Amino acid sequence: MPGLFGRLTSMAVVGGLALAAVPFEAAEAQWVFVARKALGRIHQMTEGQQGGRPGYDFATVILDAPADKVFSTALEAARRNTAVHILMQDPAVRRLQIAQGDRTATLNVVAFNDDVSQLMIAGHAGPGEGPTSSLVVGAVMRVCKEMNKHCEVGN
Repeated sequence: MPGLFGRLTSMAVVGGLALAAVPFEAAEAQWVFVARKALGRIHQMTEGQQGGRPGYDFATVILDAPADKVFSTALEAARRNTAVHILMQDPAVRRLQIAQGDRTATLNVVAFNDDVSQLMIAGHAGPGEGPTSSLVVGAVMRVCKEMNKHCEVGN
């Protein structure tokens, strides 16, 4: 998966450099505009199986909620779900990893500011299992529903 993360890192660096060149007030206004357009829109991506490595499915959404609240909601939902097993939880960095059979998913929550955060879930299927895309999107939808946030799958 280094190729995907390398591309995402490069895009983040280029975006950060571009924002650094824009005056702060203009950058903040643009960020607010982009965030409002993106709130509740679930974006998904799939990286197919390559050279014997399993494929990964990703889903992400920006929510108008504090990151700690989003993480605690997701953690409580995982604890109540008897079909999954919590493999790891780290509230300090808002990261959670769960398993359901041979399928695993890692959930991260990133704070954009005090009231806006991004929920990201990456899922991966075990040998012989189908893709996890519907499962990771479903998990994002459940967190949205528990938080009484309207979320929908974007294009």
